[in-house]
Amino acid sequence: MTDPNPAPDLDRDLDGGTPPGMPRWVKVSAIVVGVLILVFLVLQLTGIAGDHGPGRHSSAGLTPPAGVTESAVSVDALA
Repeated sequence: MTDPNPAPDLDRDLDGGTPPGMPRWVKVSAIVVGVLILVFLVLQLTGIAGDHGPGRHSSAGLTPPAGVTESAVSVDALA
């Protein structure tokens, strides 16, 4: 007698019971981003990354902020 259902494995895939898995590139990207965030946090919390901020780019912090300009006219000259 012949088999009435020659490919029973194909029927299980057609029911749509389980969605397809996450692609490998998405998993790898998520792992890489997670590791980079973890490294950044460790460097910031331990102080290994150094002192960052606006003062780092100025010469010993003696320069005024970008929006502040010095005037050559003294206050006494205006009076």
